[in-house]
Amino acid sequence: MSMSLAICALLAAIPSAKEMRGPFPIMSTPYFADGAVDYGALAREAKWTADCGCPGVIWCQSNDAVDLLTTEEKFKGFEACAKAVEGLQIVLTLGANGTNTAHMLEIAAEIERVADRHPRAKIAMISRPPDDVRSQEDIEAAWDALGRLSKRPVIFQTYGTKDTPTPSVELIERLALRYPHAFGYIKEEAAGWEANERMLEECAANPAVKTVFAGWGGWQWLLQLRHCGSEGLVTERCAYAPILGEIWRRFERGERGLALTEAFAMYRLLIDQRNMPGGLRGYSLYLLIKEGVFTNMVSRQYEKAKVTEGGSFGAGRKWKLETVKLNDMQKRELDILYADMMEFCRKGR
Repeated sequence: MSMSLAICALLAAIPSAKEMRGPFPIMSTPYFADGAVDYGALAREAKWTADCGCPGVIWCQSNDAVDLLTTEEKFKGFEACAKAVEGLQIVLTLGANGTNTAHMLEIAAEIERVADRHPRAKIAMISRPPDDVRSQEDIEAAWDALGRLSKRPVIFQTYGTKDTPTPSVELIERLALRYPHAFGYIKEEAAGWEANERMLEECAANPAVKTVFAGWGGWQWLLQLRHCGSEGLVTERCAYAPILGEIWRRFERGERGLALTEAFAMYRLLIDQRNMPGGLRGYSLYLLIKEGVFTNMVSRQYEKAKVTEGGSFGAGRKWKLETVKLNDMQKRELDILYADMMEFCRKGR
């Protein structure tokens, strides 16, 4: 391959700003019965998300994946995911997070190596503030180093741990102006109405800020799509990739009325089943089994946590194994909801 063709191929593999929009669901990490990571299922999940029409997919960014996997397990998962999406029209966004800045940069450097080994995969990064930062200046220094290292888009996640400060909009804009090839993408995770106020401020910083992704499970995403300028969603609800893809298709077609509302209502119905095992690794794992993506509902869980998601930050990195359990009535209802979701999405296309 000539030098010019090699450069063109490299540039084609780096996602454009236009591609960094829409729903980017975070994959739930699949495990074997003994708690080892099931990399085959992880690869299936990445490809399945692409088949559902989501423009992006993320791993590993959830509590269980960030805190309860070793660095070596993450690197092996990066490789499996990149191989799975080669040649597909989806942005694989890999988590560059660390206990400190050096650890974050170690992971980011491996992501760059994975991208070099898989030039037909479109690869981006997502990063929360390193766990040990305690000031705006600490965050800026860490992400400045990441900007110098990364060759590709990086989504800033604004929430790290309960002890890390929220990066200011001014800081995010400053870094985006300093490293426009990498920064300008935000997963906004402020609590409650503050998220919407920050989104308005962030979107006003366009063109430095390119895309603001909603967070917190997408509870306010319809409002944020219509009124706050958000054009993306990052949430660990990969099991609902079909309906997330349908919401995005309707939005891209210019639909802002009932058609968009009913698609979002279907999503909310699916994620709001009370009196069933909840959290990020609750009953949604059953839907991934129905798709043939997962083989079980086993989860690594924080040793001191009592919920089926990652648990709260600061619970420590020791884990235990738990399995989501559903009764027959719950399974029958989920079967109906799953069929409704798939029929709804087929009709929408």
